Amino acid sequence: MSKENALSFLQQAAQDPDLKSQVQAIDDQRELINLGEAKGYDFSPDHVRQALPVIKEQKGFLGDLVEAILELFGPTHDDYPATGVQPFSGDPPSGH
Repeated sequence: MSKENALSFLQQAAQDPDLKSQVQAIDDQRELINLGEAKGYDFSPDHVRQALPVIKEQKGFLGDLVEAILELFGPTHDDYPATGVQPFSGDPPSGH
């Protein structure tokens, strides 16, 4: 498992239109890892995160595949609900 395996897999996906479309359709980090394993690459979500700086530098090479990976591993793609600001449910302190 390594950052290099993650990079190699994504480079292969950038060159193979069928694999690229599969990667772009993924909605979950685990799906990406499973697809990588099916293609013979052993890496973890942490390895993809470590590879993100290199991926960002290669935008020209990886093209729109980069956007899919950055979306999948970006800070807004997590399992936490988007709760926003909670409404006030009490009385203000007296004297104010």
